[in-house]
Amino acid sequence: MPSTSHCHYNSYYHHITAITVLQIAHFDPFFSVLAVHAVAAAVPVALYASSKLALPRDLKLARGQWNAKRNYRSYEKNDTVNIAYRFEEACKRHPNREALVFEGRTYTFAEIQRESNKVGNWLLSKGVKRGEIVSLLMHNRPEFLFCWLGINKIGATGAFINTNLTGKPLTHSLRTATASMLILDTELAQPIADVLDEVSQMGYTIYSYGGDKGSSVNFASPLDLSGISDSALPKALRRKTTANDIAMLIYTSGTTGLPKAGRFAHARANLAAHFWGSFYHFSPQDRVYIALPLYHSAGAVLGICVAWVTGATVILSRKFSTSTFWDECRDNNVTVIQYIGEICRYLLNAPPSPLDKVHSIRMAHGNGMRPDVWSRFRDRFGIPLIGEWYASTEGTGILTNYNTGENGVGAIGYRGALARTIDWGLKLAKFDVVTEELIKDKNGRCIECAADEPGELLTLIDSTDPTRDFQGYHQNASANSKKVVSDAFKVGDRYFRTGDILRRDKDGYFYFGDRVGDTFRWKSENVSTAEVSEVLSAYPDCIEVNVYGVQVPGQDGRAGMAAVVSKDTMDWDKFAKFALKNLPRYSVPIFIRKSPAIEITGTFKQRKVELVAEGMDPSKILEEMLWLDGHSYKPFKAPEYTRVVSGKAKL
Repeated sequence: MPSTSHCHYNSYYHHITAITVLQIAHFDPFFSVLAVHAVAAAVPVALYASSKLALPRDLKLARGQWNAKRNYRSYEKNDTVNIAYRFEEACKRHPNREALVFEGRTYTFAEIQRESNKVGNWLLSKGVKRGEIVSLLMHNRPEFLFCWLGINKIGATGAFINTNLTGKPLTHSLRTATASMLILDTELAQPIADVLDEVSQMGYTIYSYGGDKGSSVNFASPLDLSGISDSALPKALRRKTTANDIAMLIYTSGTTGLPKAGRFAHARANLAAHFWGSFYHFSPQDRVYIALPLYHSAGAVLGICVAWVTGATVILSRKFSTSTFWDECRDNNVTVIQYIGEICRYLLNAPPSPLDKVHSIRMAHGNGMRPDVWSRFRDRFGIPLIGEWYASTEGTGILTNYNTGENGVGAIGYRGALARTIDWGLKLAKFDVVTEELIKDKNGRCIECAADEPGELLTLIDSTDPTRDFQGYHQNASANSKKVVSDAFKVGDRYFRTGDILRRDKDGYFYFGDRVGDTFRWKSENVSTAEVSEVLSAYPDCIEVNVYGVQVPGQDGRAGMAAVVSKDTMDWDKFAKFALKNLPRYSVPIFIRKSPAIEITGTFKQRKVELVAEGMDPSKILEEMLWLDGHSYKPFKAPEYTRVVSGKAKL
């Protein structure tokens, strides 16, 4: 029998829950009539919902979405949709506060405002017009922000080029941008110099800006702001910016081919910044450390734009460095750090220090923290909150995990029963890893996965909702069509294919499985490269591992192979025993290449396409190879290769 005080609490909780959801439903059609029915069903069992379905977490998600849409609608009403207004509003509130700290120098909001105004006025003097695209190839530095804001303030769009690109991927990205002006960091002159003829043929005029002032770029004109006014740009240039107008082009990482230019709209930048700012409780007192590249949406939108809407201070690093990461955080009183991909693993691999927990960080937020790293990272460095999220530059849905304890470790997101009832726009659909196609029922419809069943994540496309609108890729209609499935679950619907295999457990936690194309089939079983990597990475002498499938002549499916970076003390026999003990036999990599390092993209994602192309032929691989011969890894050279391809070796 519950106590009287407990009953009073339940009654109060029912009341607040109902009011909160109904207010949101009234304000936003996203929370439609279904929200009312959900409340009616939820109120009688609120206590159960709270403990079993984690209703407070669903409401936290709903409030974040509501706050984002409420703010965005005010921008539409006031004709201030352009994302540059968010910086200007922060500048108006506190012009003399720190907006940016870079390599020991502080920039106030007012200083950035003046410098970006100069860039905008300079662009106008060069004839750049509203709606045009300006390519920007620049390291993390204040000038990146000056250019970004200056470009947006005149109603133009910045194409943020990956600074790691060279050769064909670089020229492809510049061509895709359809721009005629390139603003170039002087420190990145060589990659452009190597392809200068081709870039010139595209019609580019090149200006150098930022970087080593002593460097000269003889094929570019200096971006000279001397004598350029820092007066405010005419607001007429930004008037009537719409939800679909593009704020920036942000390129995919190119892990599986040439980069694609995602069209990141002003509406989406606003909504994302407000949602994450609200969901993770950012405030003007936060000091956010960004070592991620600004050419990617994680650093640009979930870092910089969040800081603009909340008034937080950005501590910007030129690039990620394991050796300087914590010192910069301590020196600058950082409260929030961003991570992506393997950053947390790199930090864990560094030698322990008595200063590991000497910092003021309240949260690490980002995406791609591996389950085998999660708890060790939090425990070693004493970070209370892990804000893991799932999103993509061009996608139409998000997942979030507000993680403060062991419950939900390793999950990329959480959605309880209420959230899944109200928001039906995220579905896991059955997927065939061999054909890499969605499995359909007899009526040609996708089949939704049950709990704990892996499937491809599909997210709803709705052109009437800025959070659900698919802007697609710039100048790439064929890629756009491949990412959309129509009549997926009913006639007339459209869903975005994320290309990610996920599973949702019975409690509502979502876990990453693999990228479509990375999961492979061997011995009639599906092998998840992410899961195998997670297990092998737990071996003490294994520093880093990249798992993929390779074709073996005469064999069906693909055999497992792993590029492994190991310590000098690695005992490969013991490693084999560990793998065989902790993985099903069909999942244990048959082939190993002993790699000095794993190649990654600029956003810390492992590259696999070249490794897959090289296959398992030792004559094509410079690194030493091993193979699983029985229960141990042994050298794999030409004689062993002949045995395998002739069918004489048992795999």
